[in-house]
Amino acid sequence: MNKKNILAALFAGLGLAVVSGCTSYEPPPKAVTRSSFTDIPADEQKKLTVPDKKLLTLEEAQRIAVQNNPNFKTKYFAVVAARSAYYGAFAPYFPKLTVNYSIEQSFNEPRNVYKDNIRNGSRTFDTGPGATASWLIFDSFVREMNLMAAKHGWKQTEALELDARRLLIRSVAYAYNDILLSKAKIKIAEENMRFQNSQLKENELKFEVGTVPLSNVLNFKAYYNSAESDLFTAQYSFQAAKYTLAQLMGLTEGMIPDDIIFPGVPSPDGEVMATLPVYLDMALANRPDLKAYREALDISKYNYWGSICAFGPTVSFNASIGYNVGRTRVKDYTEDGHSTTNEYQTFTFSYGGTASWEIFSGGATYFNMRAKQAAMFESDYNLANTWISIVSEVRTAYDNYQTCLKQVKISQKSLELYRKIRDLVKEEYNAGNTELTRLNEAQRDFVDAETQLATYVINMHNAKAQLQAAVGSY
Repeated sequence: MNKKNILAALFAGLGLAVVSGCTSYEPPPKAVTRSSFTDIPADEQKKLTVPDKKLLTLEEAQRIAVQNNPNFKTKYFAVVAARSAYYGAFAPYFPKLTVNYSIEQSFNEPRNVYKDNIRNGSRTFDTGPGATASWLIFDSFVREMNLMAAKHGWKQTEALELDARRLLIRSVAYAYNDILLSKAKIKIAEENMRFQNSQLKENELKFEVGTVPLSNVLNFKAYYNSAESDLFTAQYSFQAAKYTLAQLMGLTEGMIPDDIIFPGVPSPDGEVMATLPVYLDMALANRPDLKAYREALDISKYNYWGSICAFGPTVSFNASIGYNVGRTRVKDYTEDGHSTTNEYQTFTFSYGGTASWEIFSGGATYFNMRAKQAAMFESDYNLANTWISIVSEVRTAYDNYQTCLKQVKISQKSLELYRKIRDLVKEEYNAGNTELTRLNEAQRDFVDAETQLATYVINMHNAKAQLQAAVGSY
């Protein structure tokens, strides 16, 4: 095989290694590179697409968020970087080979020339390839400690990616439930407007015939306006919650299209709960953030042990080979001056081993060991703090769900009572047997009960998402 074929094979091998090591990468939408929002082409936006083109379920919203959310997608590349660092930690076990090629030219010309003295000048031109190799044979197990630390660093980033997914799914559930609550409040406000408007029309007719005073008509107008204001507030909350959900789903338009519909308030029926110890066991076994802290503790342990290994000796092997081609031209500056040219070729080869043991370095190795030890103790306490926090979080989420479930059951009963009261008071008012203020009070209590029930139902489903995230179910 000639030199050209050898070089071609070498570059082909390097190219294959680079390509095979590349990470799959889907660039962000082109829209984010723009400095103006209004002139962004539609095909550059990341838009929402749902299977049936209309209804967006919670599960679909969570799936899209996991697929598109930019902040979550960064965690994947952190895993890739940690995995590469782990593979790179194997490099010190292999020999290190370096090739070189040198070209040198030197001049040695006399500054003053006297006839009675012999003055010689020279010009030298050297070229030659060379290669050096070194191999670390033993380093008191520092490489082993670094390798294990890198391995657990990889596992830590994988756990952090799962934890980011857990938190993202919980955030999507909260935003989605806020949309459903806002929808319920819109419906309640619209129903209140219809009630006030019907009473307004009826009282206007009564006022025309002189059976009710003008204040009754104005009362229902005022309450109608108040209900309309509640409608505007609920509509704003609905849009704001949609903006939040769109952000979590990674939509560059920052909004969810108006033709996408959402279901009504979810079922007020709760789920059968397991006992608290079951959820505590699930959390301590599954929580990815706890796994990340455990991996962080292992990393700090290997870093500490590696700092102890640094007190030991190291043994390495080295070799070099070279081939030098040169030519030296010597010129005589006397009256009988003449020039001579010498050409030469030199082959060199050397090898040997080195053993070194650092005895004293001003305490740098010792204090590095103490720093790594302190970092290990810190990681141990961070793990303990996370463990305790998870237990507290699970207990809080469990009690929150139980409390919300009780509130929903009571609120359902209360709503039926307030509905009956409102209907009875309405009949009594229309019959002229009760005052206007009593009807206002009954309607207000009924609207508050409707809003309270919708709020408790959403709180219950938020508590469910909170408990699922607390136990690491995602």
